[in-house]
Amino acid sequence: MNMYSITVKNESGSHQHYALFSKAPQVTGTVQGQVWSNVFATANTPKQQTAQFTVYKQYYAVCGSSNGSPDQGVQVSVGQTLPVTLGVKKPDGTVVHGTTVGLIDDGGAPAFSDTMPPASSYPNAFEIDTHPDFTVQDAKDGNWLIGLGGSSNGTGSTGPAATFMPEPNVKYQIQPVNTYYVCFGDFTKGALIDVTKIGGSTCTIDFTHLPSSVTIVHDAEGELVLQKE
Repeated sequence: MNMYSITVKNESGSHQHYALFSKAPQVTGTVQGQVWSNVFATANTPKQQTAQFTVYKQYYAVCGSSNGSPDQGVQVSVGQTLPVTLGVKKPDGTVVHGTTVGLIDDGGAPAFSDTMPPASSYPNAFEIDTHPDFTVQDAKDGNWLIGLGGSSNGTGSTGPAATFMPEPNVKYQIQPVNTYYVCFGDFTKGALIDVTKIGGSTCTIDFTHLPSSVTIVHDAEGELVLQKE
């Protein structure tokens, strides 16, 4: 299937606000600070009701900025998205490179260049090549962020999934992973999030080892429990 489906049954006894985010991708290349996950979707869910999350296997390069220095809960504004394909290694060992996009300084803001560089990404990754027309300090002062976007509707990018602050003249390899997290609390779609800084229960869903559709029960003890098939 080209999508993942996550159902959350709210049996906690009270109204809940759920959030979905992915594990940060593997990134090759020097970044400023950490690679952040972004809250990909949220759902307000009354007691005894269900929340439904859908994630399509469609990937996007994103660039934009955060509304303040990158930190837990800081909101991200995406300025531009581009659909990308991941590199593939064929059974005979040959590699079909994935999409490569260029990042430039467009009047003090990050933007993707009109000219696409030759595809050169690694298998299972896409590539963002940053130009040398900005400095580390420019990116820091402007709270620049680049990274991975995803789709919850199958028709286009619906928000950032993971972002980081770039440095100039770097070829970033960005490899998405198939691990997602569900948590509950006061979270905003698009905001930066670090799974190690969340209080309360978090459920890990690794679709590498699970079917494409899973169910989680939020029980009366406040735990998020992944149901066995």
